[in-house]
Amino acid sequence: MAGSRWRSDNWNGNERRAPAMVLIVNSDPDACEMLVRMVASQGHRAIGATTGDEATQRIVRELPRCVVLDLDATGMGTSLKVLDLIRSHEDLRVSTARVVLCATSPKNRSFSFQSGADGFVVRPFHLDELVSQISDVLVRANEDRPRYRRDELARHGD
Repeated sequence: MAGSRWRSDNWNGNERRAPAMVLIVNSDPDACEMLVRMVASQGHRAIGATTGDEATQRIVRELPRCVVLDLDATGMGTSLKVLDLIRSHEDLRVSTARVVLCATSPKNRSFSFQSGADGFVVRPFHLDELVSQISDVLVRANEDRPRYRRDELARHGD
């Protein structure tokens, strides 16, 4: 399967829990591989997918705790289909996955939170920004997620 070579099982010995699995979805194979390596270098287990279908299969099979979707590179329609699959899935291990959306325009921030994203970064971004968003969404309790989205919409809404 395409993208299966983009996997890292890094373990940082200072952590008490296993690192979170993060799925990077980007239609550009080189960008996908680079992001997988960058996120893995920060202590996460990272895997990649270059299509919506591949992302869907990996989400259901590998149950990542966080999915990073690029609205521009993957295509907004594809990214939103993947996000909708996550949010509507009957398996709570899938439907509670955290989602970080990336886009070239800050105007997509409100749309992202309205669509059910847990985090947002504007491209181009620094690795620290992406890793910070991944870390933030992973520690946020399930019951706090809707309030966080509402707060983000109030702060950045149209």
